[in-house]
Amino acid sequence: MFEKWAIVFANQIKKSNPDETEQHDVLVFGFTILFNLLFTFVLVLVFGALLGALGLLLQVTISFMLLRVLTGGAHFDDSLTCSIMTLALVIAFILLPSFPLLMYVYFIITIGLLLLYAPYYEPHQLQHSKEWERKKKYAAILCVCISMVIYQLFGQPGFVFGSLLQALLLTPVSINCTYKFNTALKKGRG
Repeated sequence: MFEKWAIVFANQIKKSNPDETEQHDVLVFGFTILFNLLFTFVLVLVFGALLGALGLLLQVTISFMLLRVLTGGAHFDDSLTCSIMTLALVIAFILLPSFPLLMYVYFIITIGLLLLYAPYYEPHQLQHSKEWERKKKYAAILCVCISMVIYQLFGQPGFVFGSLLQALLLTPVSINCTYKFNTALKKGRG
């Protein structure tokens, strides 16, 4: 769905200024990501308002997406599926209990999983130098620590929930499930 729109936008930009724009496939990739993010945020806003949990849903989503950029993860082939699954997981994670002792457990599990499994890249994705990846891992751990400080100071658990979600999605079991679900979806369409 988003890919079709991305191609249209990339074609228009390439046609208007062919010499000073990126390659067509780079433009398509960038627009696909942009449309996917916008659509996901619209879904989060709508469902957050409907569920009366807009702030919490936004916290989980922002934390999850920030860590996703820093630590990678498995992807679906279809960006619409990605948006819908992100929304479903974010909604599921706002239902987690948030009493103080359990928040520390989430925090420790998240740090441990990031240390063990981050980053994860698919074979076709660009990988940076080991030094750069180490810096990104440290940045991710810093984000998780800041999430816990926000919880401690303001009682807002959403950033911790989003961090935990991303950390869990880096595990081999989650990556395997993502690929199996993606394969099943492709067979269903094919």
